Amino acid sequence: MTEETTEDFSATKAVQALSEIEGYGETLTARTFGLNLMVFALAIAAIPISYTAADPWLTTHENGSLVLAFLWLPWIAGAVITTSILWSTHSITLGRDQNSLSQGALGIGFTILFFAIAAGVSITLGSDVTIYSIMGITGGVLTAVIGVVFYILYNARWVLTPMIMAGAMILLASIAIHQADLSLLGEGFALGLTQGVAYFATGWIITYRG
Repeated sequence: MTEETTEDFSATKAVQALSEIEGYGETLTARTFGLNLMVFALAIAAIPISYTAADPWLTTHENGSLVLAFLWLPWIAGAVITTSILWSTHSITLGRDQNSLSQGALGIGFTILFFAIAAGVSITLGSDVTIYSIMGITGGVLTAVIGVVFYILYNARWVLTPMIMAGAMILLASIAIHQADLSLLGEGFALGLTQGVAYFATGWIITYRG
């Protein structure tokens, strides 16, 4: 950089340039988070749908119940691997060190919280509630919690309102689906579609706003 260009590049312009760079980083983070939600939209839609499709014939097999207990795992594992690659690319682009340990701990924490909320919902609602209602209500609550956690940890203003609205939509839709007196098959497919649409739409909104 020559002396002439240095003189032209005032302190005000330097501060403005740094602010723009910081804004680009926040935009990239928002878009990466939105893409992550779109990936998880496929997983959380596929889980109740796959349970609905597989349950009738897996229950007739000797080890069917064991398979059903872990049927959710491949979907979540696939989503976690894909989103880890996205976050890794995000870190490389911004020139930051990826803290995979903290991200892994956060993911495990959300998984444990999901089962804890599900247990609480099951105990509270009793034996009349179906597994899909438990999954839907739990998913709605957890979605809102994820939004709050990311807002607190990363001061991500763009994540709070969309995630709370998505959580509320999933929660209310789950209650409505249960009240609609659908068959277990219909309830599973309806829940999967609702959760998938909610997550995909929320991811798209966050990506677009970013």
